[in-house]
Order: sequence, then structure tokens, then C-alpha cells
Amino acid sequence: MGGFSTQSLNLEFKQSLYELIVTALVKCSDLMKKDCLANNTKVANHEEKIRNHLLENYLENDNVRLMIGLSGIAIRFMPETPENYAPSTDTYIGRADIKVVSINFFSNNKDYYIIEFKRIDGSNVLNEKYINEGICRFVIDPLKYSSYHHKNIMFGFVVKNIDFILNVSEIAKLHEDKLNDITITNITVLEREEKQDYCLCESYYNVRDNVLQLSHIFYNFSSIIKIKS
Repeated sequence: MGGFSTQSLNLEFKQSLYELIVTALVKCSDLMKKDCLANNTKVANHEEKIRNHLLENYLENDNVRLMIGLSGIAIRFMPETPENYAPSTDTYIGRADIKVVSINFFSNNKDYYIIEFKRIDGSNVLNEKYINEGICRFVIDPLKYSSYHHKNIMFGFVVKNIDFILNVSEIAKLHEDKLNDITITNITVLEREEKQDYCLCESYYNVRDNVLQLSHIFYNFSSIIKIKS
């Protein structure tokens, strides 16, 4: 896509595409949970396996994409992609859980969004990992993940039946202690689903003299997570 005639239309397109990605993640999570409950299917309590189940059976399933309105829309979800090549060592600094590309990627290979997944069970250990091994990869030098559009997505797999809305407050407290120097707006709840299946949040940072937005999705998968015997 060569771009629209005005910058404002380009920005509007990018924003609507980003919102479409967030919506697709929630809709696919809804379907995954519904199907697993109907089929009595449990998913291992493992970040990569939950992500892979969501990716292969829903986000990259053409029948599901048709169902949720993604059919014919040129975006794809690519797993385990290397990030930020370091010429001095010939290595990649990071590895993204999912890279979301559109048709623009073929004319500009920096034009994409990243989704980083982390498990959440209410414990301080996983809450800290959400920040230290999740958020920090976008905002702390050396940056493990790039942010071409100055916005990306964190996704919390809630694997234990907790009050995860309350847990967001706990994460926000840790977040403030860790990242206060660069935080513009702490993690703030924007939308919560009445049945408490998920909530949407956002946070903003000053990163290399740019404002970076992170969207946060916390989704309650606890009822379909395999409990170790």
C-alpha cells in the first residue's frame, strides 16, 4: 500500500489497524476459551503453548479469521521472530513472541507491531516478570524490541482464577517503582468486561525522546488451563 494523500489519513489508517489487532486478540481469546470449555480441552500452563494454541487455531486460522472479520485484511501474526540485530556481535538482542505485519511490511521491513505474552497468576514472581521480562523489553536500553509506530501490545495470560483487575493494581505499583523515571502514564484500566473475562489497559513512556504507548490485555484463561496433578 503506497499510503494515503494526507498524513492525517495515514495516521487514521494505522490507528484503525492497531485497534483491529487488539480486537482480534480479544475475539480469538473468546473463541479459544469457548471451544476449549465445550470440548473439555485443557491447555498446558506454559506461555509458549498457550500462545501457540491461540496463534495456530485462531489468529492464523482462515476460518476463524473469516468469522471475526479478518478475512481479506492483509495482516499476519508471525511467531518467534528475531529482533534488533547487533552488528558488533552478529546476534539479535531480542526475540518477539509475535510480530504482526501488514502489506506495508513488504516495502518497509520495520513496519510492524509486536505482541509480548506473559503468564499471570497473582504471584509477585509473575507480576515482576510481566514488567522485567515484558514491558522492559520495549522501554529500557538496550531495547530488545523495536517500536516503529511507537505502540505495541502486552498480553497477560491469566492462568489462575484470581481477581485479575485487582492484580493490575499490584502490577501498577511494581511498575511505578521500577519505571517511574520514564513513565508518562502508569498502567491504567480502560475497559473491563462485565464477566471479568478480560480487561484492557494502557501505559505511556518516554523512550529515546519519543512517546511510546503499550496496550495491555489481561485475559482470564484459568478455566481451560491444565492443573498439574
